[in-house]
Amino acid sequence: MASEMDSNGKTFEHASRMVEEARAFGSSLSSQAQTFSESVDLRGRVQRNPIGMVLAAAGIGYVLGGGLFSPMTSRLLKIGVRLALVPVIKSQLGAMAGEVRTHGHPSA
Repeated sequence: MASEMDSNGKTFEHASRMVEEARAFGSSLSSQAQTFSESVDLRGRVQRNPIGMVLAAAGIGYVLGGGLFSPMTSRLLKIGVRLALVPVIKSQLGAMAGEVRTHGHPSA
């Protein structure tokens, strides 16, 4: 009987230590979350730029939802690259055409 009481005492002591450690972990986690929240300033960002934050949230949801490697993303990426390259190519062709015009016609 004394052995059983001693065993119950150790079990209770172990359980109390576990509860204390869990509370300390929860407190630490809570303070870390608060620090992260303050550094990100999510509320301020949403108030300053609500449309941008909605678009960012949609983009994050799209990526986390597995849309990054979908056929639609591939098509959108191809279109985006083409649209981004068109002005660059036009300016380069314009610069080359300008060089040809100036070098092709000697000035008097």
